[in-house]
Amino acid sequence: MIWTLLLGIIAGWCASGVEDRLKPMVEQYLPGRSVGAAELRAISLSVCLFLAAIVAALSDAGGAVTLTLGGVLGVLGPRLYNKFRAMRAPDYDS
Repeated sequence: MIWTLLLGIIAGWCASGVEDRLKPMVEQYLPGRSVGAAELRAISLSVCLFLAAIVAALSDAGGAVTLTLGGVLGVLGPRLYNKFRAMRAPDYDS
């Protein structure tokens, strides 16, 4: 269960880095249609979670719920951390 959660966190964390590499491929397979930023984020997260699910299945550590929860933590974790850091550090310039 912990292994699956960690796989999900890693997949969610890597999803933002995969967006740049997936954009040309998505535009190649969908000619004439522009792909929005939210769609591209959803596609990259889906691809990363799919690959993490394959690794979890091969290592016999199933658990779709913990994988999905880990993916959500991986995506939202850095954003929440940055927001918390910004909240703790006062802005004296304004």
